[in-house]
Amino acid sequence: MIRCLAAAAMLGSLAVPAMATPQCSVATGAQLLFGTVVVLERTGDKTTDSASSFWINCNSEVIAAPQMYATGARVMQSGTQQLPFKLSLVSPGGGDLPAGSPGTALDFPHNGANQTVTLYGKILVSDFKSLPGGLYSGSVHLTIEY
Repeated sequence: MIRCLAAAAMLGSLAVPAMATPQCSVATGAQLLFGTVVVLERTGDKTTDSASSFWINCNSEVIAAPQMYATGARVMQSGTQQLPFKLSLVSPGGGDLPAGSPGTALDFPHNGANQTVTLYGKILVSDFKSLPGGLYSGSVHLTIEY
């Protein structure tokens, strides 16, 4: 969400320059890949992270820390089977990313350079132990407010 008020006035031959607009860009296609989950193994919860596949850059006109939240169901599907997962910015066991505004504040420089933001995913062993095999996939919608 961008909230900005810009005004320009012209008095005779005097012009007021336009103000720069706060702007953030976001990488598309970030992925969380959990790999193969073997149900019979009692290995515990399965975790993963987005590595460097997700980045955000904001210009210096963005004053406050951008905030991020994820909307939509956090489930992967295979046919009619559903496998829930948790999503966090802190660590695989960290608090869930909020499902609405306000989101979690992102702390990185606002200099127009790509800043890697790591997303962590976690599947609880209690959620996948009784599901049939298959390829489970899903998506979430991430929103950045600034």
